[in-house]
Amino acid sequence: MNKSIRRFVQEQLSTWTLAAENFKALAEVHVREIEVNGLTVRLQFNPARMISSAAKLTKEDIARRKCFLCRENRPSVQMSMPFEGSQGHSYDILVNPYPIFPDHLVVAKSSHQDQAISGRYGDMLMLVRRYPECTFYYNGPCCGASAPDHHHFQGVPRNAMPLETRIDALCSQAGQGLDTDDIPLKKVASHGDAVLYHFDSFSTGIFVISSRSESSAAILFGRLMDAAEIPDGDIEPRINLFSWWTGEEYRTIVYFRRCHRSHHYFSTGEDHLTMSPGCADMAGVFIVPVEDEFHKITPELISDMIEEITVPEEEQQCIICRLKRSQPSIAVGIMSAEDIEFEIIGEGVKKASLRDGQIEYEGSLHKELYFQAPPSDSLFAKPSFVLHGVTIGVKFHWERQENQTFAGDLRIIADGSRLMAINIIGVEDYLLSVISSEMSATASEEFLKAHAVISRSWVMARMTASDTLEVPVEIDNLPRLITWLYATRDVAIYTGDEYMKWYDHDDHKLFDVCADDHCQRYQGLSRATGETVRKAIDATWGQVLMHDGSLCDARFSKCCGGRMEAFSTCWQDREYPYLQPLPDAPEHASESKCFCNTRDKDILGQVLNNYDQETTDFYRWTEILDPVKAAALIERKFGVMTGRVKSLEPLERGLSGRISKLRIVGELKTITVGKELEIRRILSDSHLKSSAFEVEYINDAGQAVGNDGEWTLIRLKGRGWGHGVGLCQIGAAVMASRGYTYKEILRHYYPESEICFENFLLLWRNNVL
Repeated sequence: MNKSIRRFVQEQLSTWTLAAENFKALAEVHVREIEVNGLTVRLQFNPARMISSAAKLTKEDIARRKCFLCRENRPSVQMSMPFEGSQGHSYDILVNPYPIFPDHLVVAKSSHQDQAISGRYGDMLMLVRRYPECTFYYNGPCCGASAPDHHHFQGVPRNAMPLETRIDALCSQAGQGLDTDDIPLKKVASHGDAVLYHFDSFSTGIFVISSRSESSAAILFGRLMDAAEIPDGDIEPRINLFSWWTGEEYRTIVYFRRCHRSHHYFSTGEDHLTMSPGCADMAGVFIVPVEDEFHKITPELISDMIEEITVPEEEQQCIICRLKRSQPSIAVGIMSAEDIEFEIIGEGVKKASLRDGQIEYEGSLHKELYFQAPPSDSLFAKPSFVLHGVTIGVKFHWERQENQTFAGDLRIIADGSRLMAINIIGVEDYLLSVISSEMSATASEEFLKAHAVISRSWVMARMTASDTLEVPVEIDNLPRLITWLYATRDVAIYTGDEYMKWYDHDDHKLFDVCADDHCQRYQGLSRATGETVRKAIDATWGQVLMHDGSLCDARFSKCCGGRMEAFSTCWQDREYPYLQPLPDAPEHASESKCFCNTRDKDILGQVLNNYDQETTDFYRWTEILDPVKAAALIERKFGVMTGRVKSLEPLERGLSGRISKLRIVGELKTITVGKELEIRRILSDSHLKSSAFEVEYINDAGQAVGNDGEWTLIRLKGRGWGHGVGLCQIGAAVMASRGYTYKEILRHYYPESEICFENFLLLWRNNVL
C-alpha cells in the first residue's frame, strides 16, 4: 500500500474508535469458498456486523437521513486527505468506517453531487495511477451505491477480488500475444493503444478495457457506455466499475446490470437472501450479513442471483453489435461563397477567402484546407465545426441563412470563382441529421425509425440506380460512384414547343450529395438534438428497403394530399411495384379519412421544423396567378415569350391528380411543360406546393366564370405538398401517433417491399461492381 495511504489509515484508526473496532473485526470474518460458473468466489460473514433477515433500508430511509459523505455531516474525528481529479474535480479520501476489506477507502466528491460516472472516469484513472497498489471501484446509483445521492469511489488493496485477479491474468496473457482462442477474453473494439474485450465467463455483461493511455481508455469507455441502454428514469446504464494500474497499463472492468436486487431479497421463502450486490459481490466477494444465510448458500443460489441481476444475453449481444458495427463515409456539399467563416470547436471563428484561385487562410495561400475531427468516444460523432451563413431552402419559399454545427471532417476547396465547404461524415451520422432536418427531431420514435430506413435506402439506391449502366473501371469507391451516377440522372427533352424535364439530383462533381432539398435536407447537428433521433438510427442501423433482391428507390414528400403518386408522373416513364398511387388511408377507408388530413398542432409540430410550420395550407391550398405576371415568369425562367397567359390546360395527370404535362396557352405562343417539378417551378417565383391542382378563371369579384367568360385572374386549387411519391411524412407521423410501428408504416407506403439489414459496401459491390 502507498506509504501516504498506509500512514493515513493508521493515523485515522488511532483516533477513531468506531473505525478501529470495525477494522479489527475483519480478523474474525468467516469465509467460505465455492465454485460459481467457473470462478472460485468467497462468501464473507462478519459476526460483528450481523443483522436479522428483517433489517432492510428503504428508499425513504435514505431520503430522510443526512448525507454521511458531506463534510458538514461527518463525525468530527473523521480525517480526510485531498485528491484533485480532472477538470477541477476535488475529492476527499476517507477511511471507510465499515470496511469489508483491509485498508478500505472511500473517495468522496468534496461537494454534494449525485452518484454518476459521466465526466469522472478520468478521475478514476488518475486515482489508480497515483495509488497503484489500490483497485478503485464505482457502484452505480442503482447498483449497490451506499450513498447514491453523493458521488464517490471506493478503494481496496489490489487483487482482493477473484474476478479482478482472473481478468488481470487474462489481460497479461492477451498482451503478450499468446494464443487467446481458448480463453474467455474476446476482442470487441480498439482505439489507439486501447483494446476493449468481452469476458465470456462467470456471467453476462462483463467488458474489459486495457490501455496504456488515459485518453484511449476514456474513448473506449465512452463508446461502451454509449452502446448500452439507459433504463427509463435512470441517468446512465446500470454498471459496476473497477479500475487499476499494473505499472504498464490501465485495466478496467465494466459490469452491466439490469437491476439492483434479485427476487431473493424480497422473497419470504427458503430462497430469501438479504443481499444487495455491489462491486465487491459482483467481483466474487459476496457479503452475507445473516449467519444462517451464510451457511445455506449454494453455488446454484448465487448463480441464480447473478443471472437475474446482470443484463440478459440479448442485451449483451446488442452492446457488442453496436461496438463492432461501422459505417462508410460520404461527402456532403454544404455551401459555396467567396468567403467562408467557420469555427473549429474550441478554437474560435476563422475565415477562408478566395484569392487568385487559391484559399487565403491565416496569411498563407493553400490549395485545400482539411480539418479532421477528433476521434469520437460515443456511438455517434460529436460536434466538430460550425459554418456561418449557410443558405437553406435554395429557391424555395423558406430560403434563408443560418449558422450550422456539424460533426465529422471539414474540407474547403477552391471551385472556380467560389470556395466550397464539404463535410466528410459517416453515413449513419449523416442520417442522424437528415431525419431531423427533414422534420422535427422531437417526432415520435416509430416515425423517425421509418424515415431512417427510407433515407438510408435513398442513399443506397443512388449507387444501384440502373442495371443498364456500365460503371467505368476507375469508379472504385462509394463517393466516386455516387458522383458519377448523379451525372447520368437529370434528363431534359426539348422538342419544338414542348419542354419536358425531370430532376433527380444535381450533377455534383466535387462531393457526393448536397445538403438541400434537391438531395435530402442535411443541416448538420443544428437540429439533431433529440435523443429519440439517435434511438431511431441506432435501432435501424444498416436497415434498408428491398424488393425482389434490389434496393428500393424510397422517395418521400411532405404531404401527398390524400393519395400517393406513381413514379412515372414525376420522373422516368417506369413504374416500381412498391411505389403505387394508393389512398393514404387505412384499408377500405375513403380518401376523406386519409392520414395526412390533419391540423393537429402537436403532430405537425413533431413533423415540421419551425420554418416548415410557416406553411399551414399543405393539405388543400389556393394560389392566385396574374396572367401577365405569369408570362413574365415564364420568360424569365425559360427565355420564352408566350405573352399574356390565356389558359392552363392539363394534358396528363397521375392518379393523385398531379399534372405531369401542362399546356400553357399564351397570346403569342403556346408551350407544353412537364414533368411535375418543372410545372411547379414555371408557375411560381419559388415552387408551387404541388402539381395536383385544378384551374379556375375568376373575375374581379373572385367568382369562377370559366375560361370563356370575363376573367382577370387564374386560381389554382391544389392538394398536397411535394411530389407525393412514396412516404407521406405528415401521414406517416399521424400513423405513428395512432400506434402503427415503423414496419407497418413502411408496408403502407412501400407495398411489396421488405426490410433487410445489409452492409453498405458489401451491398454496393454485389449489386454494382
